[in-house]
Amino acid sequence: TLALALGFKNIIMIGQDLAFDEKGNSHSKGFDFGEKFSGEENIDKLKVPAYAGKGEVLTHITWNDYRIKLEYLFACNDQKAKFYNATEGGARINFTEELSFKECCEKLLTKEKPKFELPKSLTKNRSDKLLVKFKEKIQKDQENAKRFLDDALALKQILENILSKDFILPLEFLEKVYQNIENFNHSLDEDEFIQDEVLRGAFAYRGKMIADVLKLHIQDKTHFITAYIKAYHEWLLY
Repeated sequence: TLALALGFKNIIMIGQDLAFDEKGNSHSKGFDFGEKFSGEENIDKLKVPAYAGKGEVLTHITWNDYRIKLEYLFACNDQKAKFYNATEGGARINFTEELSFKECCEKLLTKEKPKFELPKSLTKNRSDKLLVKFKEKIQKDQENAKRFLDDALALKQILENILSKDFILPLEFLEKVYQNIENFNHSLDEDEFIQDEVLRGAFAYRGKMIADVLKLHIQDKTHFITAYIKAYHEWLLY
């Protein structure tokens, strides 16, 4: 996004494997924090197409979510810039041209560019004012995040209580729960802080969970709402 904001027309990525290597390592040998991170073995894994279409590689849901975000970014900006993946390994990232870094340099670095002029340093007064605004924004975002988290946890508890019952609850009650879910959805979809693209993968998964329920074409309203509640509860756990 920074490269796009600066107006670059050719953007090269390197080191975006987003997958485990043949030995199951997540990072290259000599990486400062080790070749494996503790806890990665507990993250759900899946196979995805490999770089250059050479079979499949193993990744986990966090990397895969990031890959999907990258693909969305590239697809939305394919008229503004050309994206190159020079990683030469790992997962395939769609909407990029796969070239080695050497090939990218030979193809793109054909003209000598003028040296970049560094911007002037900010005055202390200006820096202090910006710092105050930055702190205020961070505090507001933290409060917003806590509010949504509290609401999500409360909704999750309600749904768990409903799903734990061994009898069918009255339709009128289920309709109120359904409306509460829709109200929560509306708050998520309309909030600028939540919709800053970081959670795009999570919202895509929410859409999939709801779509799976709709595809069942459940005619009975009680059974439909119950299935919807079950799917939404699973998404909240995600």
